[in-house]
Parts: sequence; structure tokens; C-alpha cells
Amino acid sequence: MEDYTIEDSTLQSSGPENIHLPLALLALAFAIFLFAQISSLGQNGRSMRWQTENLDRQIVSLVESEKNLGNLVKQRESLVEQSQQVQARYTEMLTDLIKLAETDADARSVVDKYKIQRQQNQQAAPAAGATPQSTP
Repeated sequence: MEDYTIEDSTLQSSGPENIHLPLALLALAFAIFLFAQISSLGQNGRSMRWQTENLDRQIVSLVESEKNLGNLVKQRESLVEQSQQVQARYTEMLTDLIKLAETDADARSVVDKYKIQRQQNQQAAPAAGATPQSTP
């Protein structure tokens, strides 16, 4: 009977006393989990602030680049206009040279040497509004 009472007293004393240890371990694990979540949120917040600052810098840079592009387009407009004028002068000069080649031998030799010829589509395309066709 003594054996029975000893085991019974061991079972009775181990139940309530040992239940605190698993609860304490569970509470500790939950506290560690919460700490990890809080520190992760802090790190995510810092990352978001860094990304926001970079985005602001990129927006400022983009706005400045757009302004510079507008200025460059304005500067290049005069160059494009000048090149169009030069092209028109050369076209007129070469057209006159081709007409002159019909009667002048020297002009004919220049036209033959440099293989100058009038394009048929050049005069018809702007009048008709057609797109230029590529030649093989």
C-alpha cells in the first residue's frame, strides 16, 4: 500500500506544479514571435521610406530631363529648318543641272559621272500624300 500511496502522491504533486512550465514556454515562444513580427515591420517601414525617397529623387530627375528635352527640341528646330532649306537648294540646283544636261555636254558629263537622276516619286508623293516606298 505504501507503493500505491507514493505513486498517487507523485501524480498529484506533478500535475499542478509542472503545468506552469509548458505555459511559460508557450508564452516565451509567443513573445519571441511578436518581437520578430515587430522588428520585421520596422525593417519594412525603413525599406518603404528608402523607396519613397528614391522615387521622389527619380521624379525630380525625370521632370528636369523632360525640361531639358523640351529645350533641346527647341534648339534643334532651327537646325532642322536650316537643313530643309539646304536640301531644297540642292534639289533645285540638281534639277537645274539635269535640265541643263539636255543641252550642255559638260553638264551631261557631270550628270553621267555622278549618276544624278530625278526620282519619279519625289514630286508625286507630297502632292498625293502617299508614304514613300522603299526600293530594294
